[in-house]
Amino acid sequence: MSERTPAPLLAARDVAVRLGRRRVLDGVAIALDRGEIVALVGPNGAGKTTLLRALAGLVDAAGSIAVAGRPLARMAPRERARLVAYLPQGHVFHWPLAAAEIVALGRQPHADPFARTTEADRAAVARALAATGTTAFAERPVTTLSGGERARVALARALATEAPILLADEPTASLDPRHQLLIMEQLREAARAGGAVLAATHDLALAARFADRVAVMQAGRLVANAPPAEALSAERMAAVFGVETVFVEAGGARVPIVHRPL
Repeated sequence: MSERTPAPLLAARDVAVRLGRRRVLDGVAIALDRGEIVALVGPNGAGKTTLLRALAGLVDAAGSIAVAGRPLARMAPRERARLVAYLPQGHVFHWPLAAAEIVALGRQPHADPFARTTEADRAAVARALAATGTTAFAERPVTTLSGGERARVALARALATEAPILLADEPTASLDPRHQLLIMEQLREAARAGGAVLAATHDLALAARFADRVAVMQAGRLVANAPPAEALSAERMAAVFGVETVFVEAGGARVPIVHRPL
């Protein structure tokens, strides 16, 4: 008798979203398994952010989205937030709170609104600060930090939730090369710890190096969902991104380098 394949941590089928009269997503199906990081790529306007928001329950969507076999639409907001952490792009902070206080906001889904911060909360915040290299400025007002430092604080806030699913929209945008690599390594560690990560990115080289699979979007549809070497083939790069690509070997991965527009 063969062993049953574990159910995906997140499973979405026939996801469709309309914004006004425009159909932004059209019949998207995607699944995330424990232990994997999936890169979500595609040209501007392909629907990547809308898909992440739909999977996080932040935008009305047709179709089926389930977390650990349970329909997302039937979950209360706090329960959903404990299971799915969403990192938006932009990292705008309007109040001069200390970075550690911003990160502690990631613990709200676990908290009693009238209870004090627990030891578990403090430990989760400390782990998230350490993982993102932000401990050194934990007490500084977040409004005094650079764009890259704010981006790392925003990721730390998402990690502090300790949700099994992390949906990250451009998590390495505005970071210097070293911190891009460190953040991608941290996302990899979050997946290895038993979670699942779906990260939208325009950095195809990072996608090729760190992702287990690459999901390619074009005009609201998923046109590829495969290991990086297959998903980011020269033919697909030309068809989806309109570029000619050359490839190099780096860290055991076949990494695409954009050569010229077509």
